[in-house]
Amino acid sequence: MPKIRAVIDTNVIVSGIISPKGYPRKIIEAALNEQFRVITSVSINHEILNVLYRKHIYMKYHLEEETIRGITSFLYEGTVITGESIVVDHIRADPSDDKFLACAIEGEAGYIVSGDDHLLALNYYKDIQIVDSATFIKISTSSTK
Repeated sequence: MPKIRAVIDTNVIVSGIISPKGYPRKIIEAALNEQFRVITSVSINHEILNVLYRKHIYMKYHLEEETIRGITSFLYEGTVITGESIVVDHIRADPSDDKFLACAIEGEAGYIVSGDDHLLALNYYKDIQIVDSATFIKISTSSTK
């Protein structure tokens, strides 16, 4: 089982699904190949699916039900889902980002991978490193060698 445990922000997952290239896609592929363990929560999963079903995203990127079913299956069956028993109130500028911090704490993640400036500006929260997609790919691929 992979040693790295990471919470992946909605923007990284969505970017990885809608774009066949780039670091977010590499992160999804690495997660599916179990190169690291994804930590998530029902709230995060709902947010990801809600974004994918937004009409302008669903239509613009020609998403298919099969793709969304596949990511749904992964989110609910291929990840560690926390019980959302921890509440964090830290990010004043965007309190909706607190769920990623709470999930990482509860799921004992070492990383949060995000493209969100509010999260990235923290660099660390408690012992959890907050990194962008490119940095996480470097970290996760160097740990599997």
